[in-house]
Amino acid sequence: MQESGLVEIRAMRPEEKKAATAIMRRAFAPLEQLFFSWKGHVLVAERKGQLLGATVLDTFALPGERKGGVVLWIFTDPAVHGQGAGQALTDAAVDYFEAESCTDMFACVEGHNTASKYLWATRGFGILSPGAQFRRYGRGMFIMWYHTFHLMDVGHFLWTRPPADQTDSPGLQWWGSLLMNTILVWLALWQQQGFHAFNPLFLLIAPVAMLVFLGARSLAMLGAAKAQGIALRYRVWETGFPLGVLIALALGGLYPNPGSYYPTAERWRYGDWLPKLGPVALAGVLPTLLITWAIWAIGRFGDPSIAAWRWLSVSMMIGIMLSALDIVGVFFPLVCYNGRRLWDWKRWLWAILAVAAIGLFFVRWA
Repeated sequence: MQESGLVEIRAMRPEEKKAATAIMRRAFAPLEQLFFSWKGHVLVAERKGQLLGATVLDTFALPGERKGGVVLWIFTDPAVHGQGAGQALTDAAVDYFEAESCTDMFACVEGHNTASKYLWATRGFGILSPGAQFRRYGRGMFIMWYHTFHLMDVGHFLWTRPPADQTDSPGLQWWGSLLMNTILVWLALWQQQGFHAFNPLFLLIAPVAMLVFLGARSLAMLGAAKAQGIALRYRVWETGFPLGVLIALALGGLYPNPGSYYPTAERWRYGDWLPKLGPVALAGVLPTLLITWAIWAIGRFGDPSIAAWRWLSVSMMIGIMLSALDIVGVFFPLVCYNGRRLWDWKRWLWAILAVAAIGLFFVRWA
């Protein structure tokens, strides 16, 4: 048992599960609750007989005689935020993993959840990039992903202790993201052809079209950041790709995962940065919208050849899906896209852009 001020941390009793579940429902959005599970070791925060929050912990074996400990869930009642319960639960989680002889500790944090970021950063955790994950765990990285549920939590970053032993490369992450998104396009086109014929021209169209869209998006976002005098860095969303592969192979659909730009400042608050991140998000979605509508106009009013039509068709598919996710996506599990920043910044502007993005679906199939 651990105490932090007036907050006591201890194992949850069976009869407290109902009360803890009620707190969980107040802490998480309805869709997030569908993924919640009490499976694991559960600690609760209590003060004067009142439950304040809980954390669900688990341990697992890693290659190389390593042992991992993961914080599957951590939450406090919204009514007691800022009263030390989250801090106490975080400290208790670290103590529990140390008592279990864990060599590696994990927590997955959404990129804009700066409150949780500080909890882990101040306790020796750091973001581990996909490259660093592979260097550290090799093929065991996928075992780690399974146990940490770092598989489909798009926009969440893997925080580990110990942190990375070298600085990661935003540029390398960007090019890796371009490659993976290109592969998703190839897989979707392959499925659409019944896994039989695959036009060799697609091998060229997909990377060029994806480079145009992601390149324009990135340059616009960085340009908006520079105009405001703020420094941002790119981070890839590696967990979106497993889901993207499933969607491509099962449905022939495209689920692009463009990654995003985040402040380089060591300490930053999403609410304080929103007036600057909003214009950056706007700059990011406009090129995709404009390029996609231009492609539609060429196909609708022009007279393209068969080869040109293939270019337009593949580019239209990329533009429609990237626009939809990057603008319309606002709620879990799509809160990492630019749409959420626009929604939080100027909701009326988001609505106009969302209509323009949704309109692409109607004109595409008209």
